[in-house]
Amino acid sequence: MVPISDLYARITLLFILPVIFISQQGNALGSFSFFSTFKKCPYVNDTRYREPLYVGVFLPSNYRKQIEPAIELALRHSHGMSNIIQDYCLNLVFKDTECKPSLGMKSLFDLMSSETKPVAVFGDVCTNVNEPVAMTSGHWDLLHLSYAETHSKFATADANELYPTFFRMVPGDRNAISAKCQMILHFNWTRVGTIKQSDDARYSLPHESLTTKLENNYGISVVYTAGLNLDELDKVSSELDELKTRDARVIIGDFDQTLGLKIICEAYTKGMYGSGYVWILQGYHNNTWWDVNQEDSNCTRSQILSVLEGHFSVEFARQRPDKKTKLVSGYTVKQVERDLERVCKDNCQNEVYNMYAYDGIWTLVLALNKTLEADDATSSDFNRDHFLSAISSSKFEGLTGKVGFENHERLGIVNIYQFLNSNYQLFAHYDGNDNNLIVHNNTATGNWTPPQDATVVFRERQYVSMYLIIIMSAISLIGIIIALIFLAINIRYRNHRFIKMSSPNMNNLIIAGSICAYVSVILLGIDTRMVSPSHFVPFCHAKTWVLCIGFTLSFGSMFSKTWRVHSIFTNIQWNKKAIKDYKLLMLVALILAADIIILVTWAILSPFSFQVIDQPKIHANNKDIIPELEVCQSHNSLVFQLLLYGIKSLLMILGCFLAWETRHVNVPALNDSKYIGISVYNIVVMSVLGVSLAVLLKEEVDRAYGFSSFFIIFCTTVTLFLVFVPKAVELARQSKDHDNKAYRKGMLKFIVNRKSENMSMKPKSGSDSSETAKQKLDYIEKENLDLKKGLKDLSYELWALLDELKRNNYCDLHGN
Repeated sequence: MVPISDLYARITLLFILPVIFISQQGNALGSFSFFSTFKKCPYVNDTRYREPLYVGVFLPSNYRKQIEPAIELALRHSHGMSNIIQDYCLNLVFKDTECKPSLGMKSLFDLMSSETKPVAVFGDVCTNVNEPVAMTSGHWDLLHLSYAETHSKFATADANELYPTFFRMVPGDRNAISAKCQMILHFNWTRVGTIKQSDDARYSLPHESLTTKLENNYGISVVYTAGLNLDELDKVSSELDELKTRDARVIIGDFDQTLGLKIICEAYTKGMYGSGYVWILQGYHNNTWWDVNQEDSNCTRSQILSVLEGHFSVEFARQRPDKKTKLVSGYTVKQVERDLERVCKDNCQNEVYNMYAYDGIWTLVLALNKTLEADDATSSDFNRDHFLSAISSSKFEGLTGKVGFENHERLGIVNIYQFLNSNYQLFAHYDGNDNNLIVHNNTATGNWTPPQDATVVFRERQYVSMYLIIIMSAISLIGIIIALIFLAINIRYRNHRFIKMSSPNMNNLIIAGSICAYVSVILLGIDTRMVSPSHFVPFCHAKTWVLCIGFTLSFGSMFSKTWRVHSIFTNIQWNKKAIKDYKLLMLVALILAADIIILVTWAILSPFSFQVIDQPKIHANNKDIIPELEVCQSHNSLVFQLLLYGIKSLLMILGCFLAWETRHVNVPALNDSKYIGISVYNIVVMSVLGVSLAVLLKEEVDRAYGFSSFFIIFCTTVTLFLVFVPKAVELARQSKDHDNKAYRKGMLKFIVNRKSENMSMKPKSGSDSSETAKQKLDYIEKENLDLKKGLKDLSYELWALLDELKRNNYCDLHGN
């Protein structure tokens, strides 16, 4: 039985202590003056007695107006339910800690030394208060639940030993780390670079946990971790250089806003931004954290935005994303938001932690209800271990998401935002309860292309466009058909007077060389897409042989014909003999033999081998492209190429000289008139251009093949048309007398032109008055004798040729 004096003392304290408490706290607890009655719970409409359960609320007084409306709303909702702590009322005892550890500890001791000991401590927002209070609370098995603590020290390996009764409502670094890991896996990145602020445990501790988890749990390579602090800003440049040297394209940063701006500015100067980079930063729950005074920065606002464009920000969610989910209170998210807006009155609209405070009160209420129901205990003797166990096993739908704990850490929702067009867009959210990353369908973020996690090196085999090969090969086939038509005409009318005088055998060689040239175009387009590398080498030899022999046959034949014309119409002598075709064939054979000797020696001493050569890297779109060229190489190929080029060059120089010397000869039946000379010029010019461009553009396979094929086809086709079209036209005329008339006309024209040149080369006297009549007469007589002699020589040559024609015609008529 309680003594009357003790009962009187208790009644006295019952009325006096609240008065003292209120007087100390002033107006701050004015709205909670009903706690002094201990009879009627203010959050329900019934008037029945409810036993009070005391909870100490630690927070700075200047922060109270932002959190108190959410706490009050949670109490009204929880106490308004008939099946939750029906006989109890949660009484809150506010303590102003001013974010000072000393005041926090004093408040804790005051509560624990009072008659009405609290069942829990709720708060604080300041880490320096939470740490000593949490360590001390464990000695009393007193639950300490914080609605705003985010420091990573409470999630270390020994945190449960240091703070055995401490829980927090805000999703800790474990959730943010998992969210970052899941996002990296989502983009299939396999290597990252990181930056941590070494002088602040809020950033260095979770960063170390992140890098460890990336490498050990997911096999993500951390190529380099840069450690920076505010006292050594001069190291920012060198550390970023190291990240760039190691080709870190995905950069994860954990640092405060001040250091962050320094790093972002330096990243701009080093070009570590744009489509080839992506930054993953810690969220600051401030969409304009970067828009601060730039006086201490070397970068402008636009430059900072250039680096931040496309970066990701990872931060805990202020509330759950779904609005229609029914919460444990029976209300939907939208209804609770509306009630909270009504009670806030603009004091807590933008507060980050007010919804966590709401869920925190619900966590306490549900855990108390579970403990009291299970133990059938009263507020004074309920089991605190059971209470802590009830907190650990809490599972309910809260305003901030599913509420659950693991190792005293809240499993909650983390939002991932992407910075696009100077605004943060919600990219995805991660739920720690399900370990699930949910990517949102956002138009803005959907148009963003994630970069590669490293400069990707592509080895790209350079092939000539198949369309270009088909076009050039088709044109070459047409050229071959045309050449065969000319060959058929040349063979069919080889005994025709006009064709026979133009050396049909040499014409056949020109056509054969032209066909070889056309075939070489087709061979130039063959690569390993069409044949295997092992069978590619024979085609390398074929390309060289066919083109070289084709040039020799065509140009060598025209060269020999031009040489014969030059021999006939220059240095005319009485005893000069006609040059037969077999001599021309021997000349071509001699040139061809030189080519074959060089080609055979080349094939024996330095055979071709198939090789793939790397070209200079091309950097584009975060990729290094290494073009590869398929080539046929031999050790001494340059020597043999120079030998062949030397012979061909000498041949072309002599050909140009002979063509120039015979430029006035116009005897179509004998040397195809001026067309052979034009063909010689054409071949020389096209060959020089083709070889030069092929050498200069050898790394650009399409252009090299295109220009080479064009010059070969153009040169060959022009030569064929110049040599054989006039013959075809002449044959079409079918004029029997045309040959002799053209021959005589050409001969006379040549003689006149020749003598005109000789006369123009004679030295002229200073004036007509100085020449005597005798000198003029001697000069004229000498010229007359020269003309007569030349005419006589040409007449003999003419008659000799006519006799040969008659004999050939006679043989053709009687032999066939």
